[in-house]
Amino acid sequence: MQALKKPSLTEDGLLFTESEPEPAIGHQDVKIRVEAASICGTDQSIYQITARPGMRDEMLVYNGGEVDKYQPIIIGHEFCGEVVEVGEDVAPGLVRVGDYVTSEMHISCGHCQQCRTGQRHICKNIRVKGVHMDGAFAEYVVVPSENVISLEKFGGRDVIPPRFGAFLDALGNAVHTVMEGDVAGKTVAVLGCGAQGLMATAVARALGATRIYITDFSNPQGGFDSVRLAGRFQTARELGADFCFDTNEDARPGQKKELLERVRDEHGGGIDVILEMSGAEAAYNDAGAMVKNGGQILLLGIPARPLRSFDFGKYAVWKGVTIRGIFGRRMFETWYAMLDLLASEKSHLRARLEKLISQERVPLSDFERGFEMVRSHEAVKLLLTP
Repeated sequence: MQALKKPSLTEDGLLFTESEPEPAIGHQDVKIRVEAASICGTDQSIYQITARPGMRDEMLVYNGGEVDKYQPIIIGHEFCGEVVEVGEDVAPGLVRVGDYVTSEMHISCGHCQQCRTGQRHICKNIRVKGVHMDGAFAEYVVVPSENVISLEKFGGRDVIPPRFGAFLDALGNAVHTVMEGDVAGKTVAVLGCGAQGLMATAVARALGATRIYITDFSNPQGGFDSVRLAGRFQTARELGADFCFDTNEDARPGQKKELLERVRDEHGGGIDVILEMSGAEAAYNDAGAMVKNGGQILLLGIPARPLRSFDFGKYAVWKGVTIRGIFGRRMFETWYAMLDLLASEKSHLRARLEKLISQERVPLSDFERGFEMVRSHEAVKLLLTP
């Protein structure tokens, strides 16, 4: 079958092959023919592995931490498809051949304290398909039956077509982050105008946030230049943002000062809920400056390296701020909430998210062009098809 693999953790790039053996199915597994898959930030980090030592180390967790023990894996974890085979011990009625599905790709152990106390998403022994083991950038993927998410029960392709079904994993991160903030009736700031920041903006609007601020940092040397960032800000407004600010003082003198003065003067000294979606060190400090006393900072973005400076005394202790890390999706609370939101016409979430999806589908064999489109910000969410 066709597959996209990471052959080495010491070199950038990926390998497309047409001779990968189809995955074998276990007694409690489900085999899915991949209809569409989506490129996310994690995939980009695996592609450009030399710039992300933290990602390399994470991929080596189950290989003794040694590069020479690494076994090339198929990457990719955002996808949807059709069930083609069901293991003989899968519970009757759980899933059937022909069902339109996706999957939670975090594989929990089921027996650690976290799993047994309703926190499977942060299982102590968690493995992620597409990071630690073979994933979904292929013609077929095998997953445990308990991880399968049936999209048939939420209207199937008519309600959640593959252009949405292929990135529910990523959308779930945004839904989880926003729901942890309990944003209804609150002011929200979204730091980072990438895919996660934009999705979080749409979700926060759907869940009743009163005012939404979004920030990012224009940078001609990398990331968004001022023109591209202006385009992202326009998209953010269409998704529900009220105010957008470029925090690059060199490019937009006075904007950060205006932002801080506005949130302090108009919102009781700061913002209720900060959603940090970028992983940029400067954004962490912006979060501390913007949050109101007693507010929340929710962290989904992953820094490329350990932070050099963040004044916990000033921004957390003295303000009485709650800081919480967000990982993945609550299994399976987030999934049901997300699918209900998408299925609801009154949430308007599907209509907003349409603005993020590239109209072009890129063949898996042309993956380099697809990754470049995402890396250059030409596309927010882009689908690969085997």
